[in-house]
Amino acid sequence: MSIRKRGALLAGAVLLGGSSLIAAAPATTAAPATAPVAPAVAASCNVHWRVSTNYHGYTAGYSWAWNDTVYPGASGDRVREIQCLAKYWGSDPGPIDGVFGSKTEKAVREQQKACNIAADGIVGPKTWRCLRAGGHN
Repeated sequence: MSIRKRGALLAGAVLLGGSSLIAAAPATTAAPATAPVAPAVAASCNVHWRVSTNYHGYTAGYSWAWNDTVYPGASGDRVREIQCLAKYWGSDPGPIDGVFGSKTEKAVREQQKACNIAADGIVGPKTWRCLRAGGHN
């Protein structure tokens, strides 16, 4: 049964207040359409100093994280924040796409060295403070 014919039967059942036609209509066997996976879109960076009740530091507005640990392989707004802040301080994290890849890890290590902290490529509380407060030497 075509989708158009099935729709007409369903509409007729609703108009007549019945439901017996709905149960009798055969199920379609077509596979559901899947949306294509879009590549990550590069975001813009607008790094600025923010002062509020519980926050004093540089931000790009993607995340307010200070204590979260972010590892290579992570993705999302915290990574976009890291990428923007690293770029602001002169490192090249690659595209601002929210994917913590090898370029972002290299940029994080550069920033950690600039702040005289362990250059492990992982963004933890010390690295967040380095990126947020501008503790570069």
